[in-house]
Amino acid sequence: MFYGDDLHGSTFCFRCWGKARPDNEDGPQWHLLVYHSLDVAAVADCWLQKDRALRDLLVRAANLDFEPLRAWLLFFIGLHDLGKFDVRFQWKAPHAARHLQPDFEKQHNLDEQFNHGAAGYVWFTKESQDYSFNEYNYDAIDWMKAVASHHGSTADKKVKTTGFASPDVIKHDSQARIAWTNSLRDLYLKPVGINPLQEPPHLDHSLLAGFCSVADWIGSNTGEHGEYFCYETEQTDDLADYLKSRRNIAERALRDFGIYRPALVQGGMRIFPNLTPRGVQTLVDQIPVEPGLTLIEAPTGSGKTEAALAYASHLLAKGFADSLIFALPTQATSNAMLNRFIQNGIGPSLFTDTVQDIVLAHGKARFNQDFEQLKATARQRTAQGREEALSQCSEWLAASRKRVFLGQIGICTIDQVLLSVLPIRHNFVRTLGVRKSVLIIDEIHAYDWYMYGLLTMLLKEQSKAGGSVVLLSATLPEAIKERLLNAWQSGASPEVSEAYPQVLHAGNMPTCLDMGSAPTPSVRTVQFKLATSKDLLPDENLIEQIIEAAKKGGKVAIVCNLVNDAQILWQRLATELHARNLSISLDIFHARFRFKDRQNIESQVLCNYGKSAAPGGRILVATQVVEQSLDLDFDWLVTQICPVDLLFQRLGRLHRHARPRPLGETTQCTVLVPDSDDYGLHAVLYGAKTERKILLNRRVLWRTHRLLEREKKAVFPLAFRDWIKKVYQEDAWPDEPIDIQQEYQQFSEALDGKYYSGQWLAKQALNFPDDEEHAAAMTRDGEMNLMVFVFQRHHGKQCFLDGTQFDELDDWQWQEELNLNGIPVPSSWQKDLQDSPDPKDITIKRYFLEMSPVLVDQWATSSDQYEYVYNRSMGLRRIARDGKPGG
Repeated sequence: MFYGDDLHGSTFCFRCWGKARPDNEDGPQWHLLVYHSLDVAAVADCWLQKDRALRDLLVRAANLDFEPLRAWLLFFIGLHDLGKFDVRFQWKAPHAARHLQPDFEKQHNLDEQFNHGAAGYVWFTKESQDYSFNEYNYDAIDWMKAVASHHGSTADKKVKTTGFASPDVIKHDSQARIAWTNSLRDLYLKPVGINPLQEPPHLDHSLLAGFCSVADWIGSNTGEHGEYFCYETEQTDDLADYLKSRRNIAERALRDFGIYRPALVQGGMRIFPNLTPRGVQTLVDQIPVEPGLTLIEAPTGSGKTEAALAYASHLLAKGFADSLIFALPTQATSNAMLNRFIQNGIGPSLFTDTVQDIVLAHGKARFNQDFEQLKATARQRTAQGREEALSQCSEWLAASRKRVFLGQIGICTIDQVLLSVLPIRHNFVRTLGVRKSVLIIDEIHAYDWYMYGLLTMLLKEQSKAGGSVVLLSATLPEAIKERLLNAWQSGASPEVSEAYPQVLHAGNMPTCLDMGSAPTPSVRTVQFKLATSKDLLPDENLIEQIIEAAKKGGKVAIVCNLVNDAQILWQRLATELHARNLSISLDIFHARFRFKDRQNIESQVLCNYGKSAAPGGRILVATQVVEQSLDLDFDWLVTQICPVDLLFQRLGRLHRHARPRPLGETTQCTVLVPDSDDYGLHAVLYGAKTERKILLNRRVLWRTHRLLEREKKAVFPLAFRDWIKKVYQEDAWPDEPIDIQQEYQQFSEALDGKYYSGQWLAKQALNFPDDEEHAAAMTRDGEMNLMVFVFQRHHGKQCFLDGTQFDELDDWQWQEELNLNGIPVPSSWQKDLQDSPDPKDITIKRYFLEMSPVLVDQWATSSDQYEYVYNRSMGLRRIARDGKPGG
């Protein structure tokens, strides 16, 4: 005999454990399954009652009044661990099972890899009539599938239902499941008049799975000192009384973990009391306060960020959202935005009683000093009481990228948002966080067509859920704007005008706002000078002008499209400065550094060229890493030819702040252009890569080149709309070469393919790990999608460049060191690099490049075709043995 035969009805339920400690740990050894299930239901109930935005989101999604919806939600969340009423799960903690069932005997053929989530779904489907559900109640089965997926992957039917234990054991487990289902029905469904055969409403799988998963995480937390959901080893109360005893605990846990805090009751530009509204900021109060898609187009540096936050505060104050997500193109721009939030105290201006509920979310967030200091500051204040919980909140939310969107403010890279529509583990937790937030996406023009494919899917889902999105850009090509607006399916799209700056709102009240008679942004003129160069690098004369400008105290930036060009130019300048014994500071900033070196370089660049930089001349050689969102200020800009919208982004770092100008007040930009229509690798960079060939995009470079030749200057803000419209118009220019037109036709067709390939991937029934490598591979279609790890040998042992030995690192330290030592390189390098098994996990293939020290802070190695050199000053270089550029 397995279980005592004297058990009846709901008593069966109290003979199973739901949480257990190893038998060698102190404290209660297990927590009864029924009580754990009610802990999770109590968290869900408290969250629903407290969070109006979440409650309204679910009500809209289910199209059902709150009270019956609440009953269905709590009933099914109470069933989330139904699969634990199974001997295969109970045997995972034999000490608990033997105590709860004195007659327990080990069964044969038990599956050690038993998945209780999948089992709960399978048992519910098989036994639905025993639970008083019609066997064709597909919505009920879908609800069960959602809550049973709370451990990260969608529950499936690959679970045995016969032959794994003796018949009386299987029968008893079934009786326990039936008893528990009936108990939950009595607790939640009957009091609101829901009859046994009634079907639950249709509800989006991701919302339900995400809601259940988060409630389960919190309801499983005992706290370091047992202050939350402590273990109950025996039946002590009836179910209703137990639920009452957990309500205050659930409320405290939700507050302490930062899941919910009330927003301020009033929004708008008043959240910036020391700021006089300007430009688009004066339009904030005219945007309809309702869920919808809002697009703000305004010049770089004109206050779009503050306008977006002010409008978001209106939505928060009205209960249309309970949190804010700010997504940016890169880790560098995300780090800069975090610093901006901290320095300006933006968090407390949006939410009451909040100090530390800002979470940074990208693959290397834990290495960000500002974020770590934010958490450390909270830990130091624990003696004051309230900050103890705030510190714990920030730590808990930041502990997993899955949870970063559950607090009040999440600052992240766009990848983290796009993962919510991709088939990765726990993507539904991100989905829930995004749906209940105001999602602000900055630099919307900065993404490729593959990412736009994913972004339009995200917009469609956010629209269906009645959510809110704010998009920010200096300006957008019409083709991109049209796709984004069409993706938003709720309400009607506004009539788009040619006015600039402009605010568009697509929703129940479609609106197009422009400055009208309001003060327009100040007119800014940039003078252009073209410097013709076959290799698009400065000649000796221009090098001399750059050095002279720095000698006069000017801060000069030279922006290259290719890392290889930046390295060559930096080396030429360094050689020239050394030969002339000049003490001018020379910096280089690009992406091809080890992350630990790039971190320091980024901080130095922000310090040396930012708003508060010390006077004195300097020269910065950089790549596209300075294009977006970094608060840099140069006196003169030299740049290689690039698409017009990216050129305008670079110009946004020119004369950015009011300060003395050693080179004069005229805003000047020198553009390096070729002596023909051949743009070489630059046309490749802004082109498209397919499996078969590389498609050039000379059109966007040729048109930008021609405009610069004809106009000689750009007058902003009018140039934003005028120039970008001309460069990106579909019709050919009258003088446009036929070969450029033909190339563009092939390129355009490839863009459509990339747009839909992202959407295709999102629809696949896969289950990828949620890690940085998969995030980059699945959300980006750019050229920097290969990670190289450089190392050396010391006394025969493999070491990173700082001497840290591989074999001295445990698994956690190994992952940290990989993050710090990885270098992104173009995928074209893969042909020459050999992938090798990860020394810590041979199932993973990575690219390890063994180097030998040749100089102080410099290492090198070679292959048949290339020499590879890593220098802490210049980064990783690949030098072709035949003298050709190494890429």
